[in-house]
Amino acid sequence: MASPSPASARPQRSPDEVEDIILRKILLVSLAPPANPSPAVAYLELTAAELLSESRPLLALRDAAERLLIDRLSLPDPPAASPPPFTFLAAAFGRAADEARKISTIRDAGLRARLADSIVHLRGLILSYARIVAGNPDTFPSTPGAPHPAAELLVFLLSEAADPLDPTPVPGAPPPPGFIDEFFGGADYESIEPAMGELYERLRQSVEKVSALGDFQRPLRVLRRLVGMPNCAKALVNHPKWIPKNQIMLIGEGRVMELSSVLGAFFHVSAIRDREFASKPDVGQQCFSEASSRRPADLLSSFTTIKSVMNGLYDGLKDVLLILLKNLDTREKVLEYIAEVINKNASRSGMQVDPLKCASSGMFVNLSAVMLRLCEPFLDNMESKKDKIDVNYLFCNNRIDFKDLTAINASSDEVSSWIESIKNEHDQNSASGEARLIESQEATSSGKNSTSLVRCAKKENFSFICECFFMTARVLNLGLMKAISDFKHISQQLARFEDDLESNRAMRDRGGSPQLEQDINRLEKIVEILTQDKFCYEAQILRDGAFLQRALSFYRLMILWSVDLVGGFKMPLPSQCPKKFSCIPEHFLDDAMDLLVLTSRIPKALESFVLDDFLSFIIMFMGSTSYIKNPYLRAKMVEVLNCWMPQRSGLSSTASLFEGHQLCLDYLVRNLLKLYVDIEFTGSHTQFFDKFNIRHNIAELLEYLWDVPSHRNAWRQIAKEEEKGVYLNFLNFLINDSIYLLDESLNKILELKEIEAEMANTVEWERRLPQEREERLRVFHQWENIVRFDMKLANEDVGMLAFTSEQIPAPFLLPEMVERVASMLNYFLLQLAGPQRKSLTVKDPEKYEFKPKQLLKQIATIYVHISRGDKEAVFPAAISKDGRAYNDQLFASAANILWRIGGDPQIIKEFMQLAGKAKAAASEAMDAEAILGDIPDEFLDPIQYTLMKDPVILPSSKVTIDRPVIIRHLLSDSIHLTDPTSLKTC
Repeated sequence: MASPSPASARPQRSPDEVEDIILRKILLVSLAPPANPSPAVAYLELTAAELLSESRPLLALRDAAERLLIDRLSLPDPPAASPPPFTFLAAAFGRAADEARKISTIRDAGLRARLADSIVHLRGLILSYARIVAGNPDTFPSTPGAPHPAAELLVFLLSEAADPLDPTPVPGAPPPPGFIDEFFGGADYESIEPAMGELYERLRQSVEKVSALGDFQRPLRVLRRLVGMPNCAKALVNHPKWIPKNQIMLIGEGRVMELSSVLGAFFHVSAIRDREFASKPDVGQQCFSEASSRRPADLLSSFTTIKSVMNGLYDGLKDVLLILLKNLDTREKVLEYIAEVINKNASRSGMQVDPLKCASSGMFVNLSAVMLRLCEPFLDNMESKKDKIDVNYLFCNNRIDFKDLTAINASSDEVSSWIESIKNEHDQNSASGEARLIESQEATSSGKNSTSLVRCAKKENFSFICECFFMTARVLNLGLMKAISDFKHISQQLARFEDDLESNRAMRDRGGSPQLEQDINRLEKIVEILTQDKFCYEAQILRDGAFLQRALSFYRLMILWSVDLVGGFKMPLPSQCPKKFSCIPEHFLDDAMDLLVLTSRIPKALESFVLDDFLSFIIMFMGSTSYIKNPYLRAKMVEVLNCWMPQRSGLSSTASLFEGHQLCLDYLVRNLLKLYVDIEFTGSHTQFFDKFNIRHNIAELLEYLWDVPSHRNAWRQIAKEEEKGVYLNFLNFLINDSIYLLDESLNKILELKEIEAEMANTVEWERRLPQEREERLRVFHQWENIVRFDMKLANEDVGMLAFTSEQIPAPFLLPEMVERVASMLNYFLLQLAGPQRKSLTVKDPEKYEFKPKQLLKQIATIYVHISRGDKEAVFPAAISKDGRAYNDQLFASAANILWRIGGDPQIIKEFMQLAGKAKAAASEAMDAEAILGDIPDEFLDPIQYTLMKDPVILPSSKVTIDRPVIIRHLLSDSIHLTDPTSLKTC
């Protein structure tokens, strides 16, 4: 049987019929009652009737496509299987793409072109109505409970943003290929803007309570993709929650920026715990619970994971901001956002931060990391870019208020006056510029645009580098540096509670009680929480070497820029501090020093980092009160140098800093000695205790420098040149400190022994109230720390007296010093070799840095060193004049102890020879007194009641007094210091 011909097998369809089939398949509609109804296909009966009434064929053709689409979406009773309008439109877009691929096989070029044109037209309609529906969900009827179009759109975006290596389940099916790009990219701003409002809000909500271990990566990739499309970027910065205006009861504006702004939710993602608005999963519990029992490898893995995910967040947010900053339509709004975050969180710089008023530390640490990334291009070329940083930004910008910040050396009134002078100068320049513009305008035109030109002339323009630099400085102060301060506070708290816990456990070992168990359980919970918090800070900040190095690079630029304001790296500094330097915020330099202290104590954090510029800066300003008025800031500079000592830093490169840096060789010892004196009076209510911390660092550094020949020579030269100036002041305070510290330490040791005895009596101890026991324990640990520190510093001071007296004995023998020195040494000798020395015996003297044998050897050595330099034999008489502590038997007792503990035989021999001379001097003094008899009062010093040898008249009271006595007094009272040369000799 013959095969049927193709013409008889399949009737040929007309182009209209082919187009009808394709468009109906895309829209899932029917214009005739279907023979086999499908739940997905809608019969548009009314539409068909309209077409018939218009004498048009019942075909789905291009000219009826929009009517068909609208009618399909407008069905009052959509088919049961019909998806919501937006879902339907997205699927229709996919079907259109499928049909477009299928028609590529049609041989008839004309038909293929017609069908392609119809599909493109219909696809455009689908996208247009998808945008309408996304922005106005109620445009077409939908089944109750249908998801919001923005939610569906976000699911599409999140599905596309899924990482194949990420095991987290994808939230839904991906969109049809090309749908997202054409939905956002093929529209003007007005059509896309309504859809973006809800989309950005839902994107914000998707990361609202997500921690560093949660799924923030996909939403961040979505945000990164959206801002890459100009209209979406514009919609973001115009979003009502770009800078939220809404208020939340009891919540401050700073916190609202974090809780409500679109970007705030992303910046909130952190490893650092936010107790008020917690994120999940809890990083501390998940990574660092029971840390003491965890393997080091487990902890290291947690640190590495947190650092990795946080750097992913930083990089993503940097990309988002950078794209927005490069877009001229969005740049201003980004700078405005950063400025608002700074301004509304200015109170974060205070000692106590209200967590309901200010954004979290996590947000500001993240913002710090992102801002540093934005600074990278000019940090890599800082020498060529620093000239673009205009100091006038501090006083003339309209974004951030710097004038209320503490200035480096100017009062608030001086800053205000300086700002006023800048504005006046600017106004004068603007006025002359306006006149020239108007003149030029009148010469070239009718002048109708002159007003706008004048307004432009008035506008102050600062480069992006300038804006980014100063904003980053503020963000780091409120973010990274504040978080570092918080970390130190948590570490101190943790150490205190661990001490309390250890003491309680020790008491339990001697016999427990229910109350003691409760105390231990409570302390264990506190220690666990604080340990988790400490590790979270460490993971996000201290373990991120790249983060810290970026911050160091930024502050190196800060240093270079600051030094340029005073004429560059050269000494001596100009006698008059330039106003532009004195008015810059103090925290710019204070933060730099704090970061250097921190990084200097972290192994390898400073590796390969060039420190020369920091050292030059410290040398220049450490001793200058006329440039930096805050003594604590200058003291931090010493702390930095202290950390850089080679034996402490572990870096061989730091030795060359001290030994091969010319400014250092010329000025370091001089400035350290000056600061040692200046720090006596800081103006703070805690100055008495602070000065010992500061002098501890100075003493350690001076001890190191003494062993560097070039610095030792400089020291000896200063002592010679300033024998009656700064060096004499230094020596006087060194002696004062030595006496106080040793006396205070020995008294506290006796009190510690008393508390130890209380705790040893377990029965009586358990009868006390828990609060009382805890308070006594707290006092015990506090005194332990005080004794440990005071004894350490006393050892350093005595050590310094020992090595300096060997080569620089002359200042010790000045009339105004020799008796003071002799009294100090006699007092030390009495404590260490006198009859009361056995009462100072403690179980663990090393724990308190109490080294009586070493101290006694050093005291004997100082006696001998001064005696060797005593060309005029004034020292033995000064020793014997001390009526409080001198006793010739004391020297014999000390010598016996020195023999037993292995003292230097030569030192002991000379020590006993000096003791003999002192005894002879005492005998001579007694004979002289017997010969002189009663001395008339007018020849006696009114303070010491000793015979005056060099009487002078005080300029104010006209009282006659012995010159060495009044000079000794003036050395210790720099506030009321009188120039000794103004004292008239009688």
